[in-house]
Amino acid sequence: MLSAVGFPPGTLYFITGITRDVPVTVTVSSVAEAYSFPIVDGQTVTVSKVVGMHQLNGNRYLVANLDVVAKTFNLYTIQYKPVDTTNFTPYVSGGEINIISYEPPAGQPAGLMYNNQ
Repeated sequence: MLSAVGFPPGTLYFITGITRDVPVTVTVSSVAEAYSFPIVDGQTVTVSKVVGMHQLNGNRYLVANLDVVAKTFNLYTIQYKPVDTTNFTPYVSGGEINIISYEPPAGQPAGLMYNNQ
């Protein structure tokens, strides 16, 4: 699928907050950027460039409990266990969420590399 400007849809979202909780809650600046895949429950994402709570960087997670109004969601492991950040270093700033899978079709498990485009 190509965007209206002829480029493939984007996959990058910017983090504005992360809680120390079980499961961790991530806040982003938007959940549906123009010309990008929207963030949806069941997607696999990676986290990078987080300052402070660096333990999240470089790992794959599943998105769950998306709140499009608050622009928040929880992170779960690929085995669908809630990510526990209670003992992680506190979040300071920054960070990026990169979508690496699409929304799963109805009745299918989350986190696989579905391409519904």
